[in-house]
Amino acid sequence: MRFSRRCVCRCVAVFLLIQALLLIAIGGLAAEAEAQQFPVSRYTIKNGLTVLISEDHSLPVACFCIFFKVGSRNERPGITGISHLLEHLRFSCGTEKFAPKQFDRIIEAAGGYTNGGTTEDYTLYYEEFVSSALEKVLELEADRMRELRIEPEIFSREVQVVTEERLMGTDNDIYGTMSEQLFANAYLAHPYRWPVIGWMGDLKALSLEEVKAHITTYYAPNNAVAILVGDVNEAQSLALIEKFFSDIPSQAAPPRVVNAEPVQRGERRVWVKKEAEVPAFMIAYWGPPAKGEDLYPLSLLETILSEGESSRIYRELIYQQQIATSAWANLFEAIDPGRFCFYTQMKPGHEAKEGEEALHRILSDIQEKGVTPEELQKAKNMAQAAFIQSMEGNGSRARMLGTYEVLFGDYQELFHILDKLNKVRVEDIQRVAKAYFDPDRRTTLTLVPVKGAQ
Repeated sequence: MRFSRRCVCRCVAVFLLIQALLLIAIGGLAAEAEAQQFPVSRYTIKNGLTVLISEDHSLPVACFCIFFKVGSRNERPGITGISHLLEHLRFSCGTEKFAPKQFDRIIEAAGGYTNGGTTEDYTLYYEEFVSSALEKVLELEADRMRELRIEPEIFSREVQVVTEERLMGTDNDIYGTMSEQLFANAYLAHPYRWPVIGWMGDLKALSLEEVKAHITTYYAPNNAVAILVGDVNEAQSLALIEKFFSDIPSQAAPPRVVNAEPVQRGERRVWVKKEAEVPAFMIAYWGPPAKGEDLYPLSLLETILSEGESSRIYRELIYQQQIATSAWANLFEAIDPGRFCFYTQMKPGHEAKEGEEALHRILSDIQEKGVTPEELQKAKNMAQAAFIQSMEGNGSRARMLGTYEVLFGDYQELFHILDKLNKVRVEDIQRVAKAYFDPDRRTTLTLVPVKGAQ
């Protein structure tokens, strides 16, 4: 739920006009929301693979997507980053049928596109292609699920690729370093405390045997969700999926992830010294799990605080007080309790403490006085519009279906988002602000610019 919006009113006449337009917009969004209730069928084949199929014949194209229920959340100290490394390996390695690097080449030769991604909670792979290529796509995906041949030289090369990715995106990047250190201190016991890309020492120490064990444990059909969206025939597609995937053996259920995170009993403060031009800071408050109902008012509060030039943070820190060059809020959504995070980069001549105090005043004002009905309505309108736009295209729909099936436990939750957002009241915004923006349950990280620091 990442949304953007803008709204201004300066007099009664303009206010009434905007209110009328908002009512029209809500009616249009409600009608468009009904159109988003596209048909989806769920199946489970004999080895436990969950299959979601949604026909859409508007264009002769389709998207096939597989979510494996494994991410950095399923790792441990010593093998952090293994899930992300495996994502790289599945694109570089071959199988008994197909040589290394053939996966991308075959799909691209057929006019398709392939990609993947690793998160804290899952790893996904997807292909977008002309519908006539469906059988070949399914054959390729099933083949690398059945048996991935990882040659030692390819393994060593991909480890080097990932360590270089880490150097560029984290070690040598100010924001990357800050974000990594924030989460390492915002969590004490939960696996969300280490980065998806892994710690450098762990990456360099990973063995091929550990990767193979990771595949056996987590890359089983009964730990995956396959999604097919587009110009396909449901019955024929299901028959093809069964043809290529059903003989892949299931495995024992993976170990359960224990949420052993203790209650935070006071603010945590961290300082990072790094070469930089200006000070900056990040703050993380506790958030709800993805299935928590507080996710919806907090998502709208994120919008009210951070999106657009009329948002509270932009208006106060950047426009009126002119003490920051960049400032935003972000709600980290995950299977287990996430975090509600803030980032502010100060203008030259202003210290991080000044920005912190200004941000705390904004949050305290919402806790004490709440938000206006106009702010909430604006947030709802823009959030709903952004959500509907995010559902355009086979690839977006497939990834959204997979995300909700894995993260929220049921893809059908996707179709209740707009209704839940519309039901949020002004009192709900104030309630969650009081509940979650607790000074004793926040972690504050301050960037201290140091000349010559690495």
